[in-house]
Amino acid sequence: MTPLERILGLVYVSVWSVSMYPPLLLNWRRKSARALSLDFAVLNAAGYTYLLVSMVLQYCSGGAGAGAGVGAPVPGRPLISAFDMWYCGHGFALNLVLLSQLLCGRRLWGFDKEHTRALRMQKVYLRVLLGSVALFTVLSVQFGRETLRSGWDNEWDSGAALQYCNRLYALKISMSLVKYVPQVLHNRARRSVEGFSIQGVALDVTGGVASLLQLFLQLARQHGVSLEVFVANFGKIGIAVVTLVFNCVFVGQWLLYRDTRGRSDKGRGELML
Repeated sequence: MTPLERILGLVYVSVWSVSMYPPLLLNWRRKSARALSLDFAVLNAAGYTYLLVSMVLQYCSGGAGAGAGVGAPVPGRPLISAFDMWYCGHGFALNLVLLSQLLCGRRLWGFDKEHTRALRMQKVYLRVLLGSVALFTVLSVQFGRETLRSGWDNEWDSGAALQYCNRLYALKISMSLVKYVPQVLHNRARRSVEGFSIQGVALDVTGGVASLLQLFLQLARQHGVSLEVFVANFGKIGIAVVTLVFNCVFVGQWLLYRDTRGRSDKGRGELML
């Protein structure tokens, strides 16, 4: 990596990592997680699981490009760096913490009783979750059987392992496309963004831009800009673009509902997260 690429990598990992703390700290300070959608948190945790499995396989096996620090750059294989691994692992862990605030807020975090309610996922998002888990299970079992039959090295040489990792990337992107919808609708139903951290959104946008810039610089330096290179890295590009688009929506909601900040949710106690 060039010095600029390392700086951008450090910026995007640091900013994306820090962006996950404001919601956790805000929930803890308010003794409530009612501003967050349970559907969003669960789908986000599932998506991070699929992404983590894909990245670990590529990084530890040398199946990625030179970003992994293993071997020479390979056109057609995505670039996975230590920055990516840290971001993904850290994000997965903090998503579990966020889920604990939603599901066990009163018992584990001491949240106020009036801000703690029985939570359940909406049926449509529950079906999406179960469908993704079923697909992940089928893909993993199929990959495991092929690996046992032909061997680990042969799976990478034949492209089967990379295909499995790319399918997990696609599964993560699909979860990202869906996961933001319940949070957007939740903010709209409350007609408020009180308790929803705009600082986290701003940091998320900064991290997404830095991530894309680092990736484009690496691709231009190692492989040149081509359709094949973009297709090979569709996972990282797709995740960053989806994140940026929906964070722009959240900024719009913050501007639209900012006059309602400081008001209570009185009269809206029947709304489910």
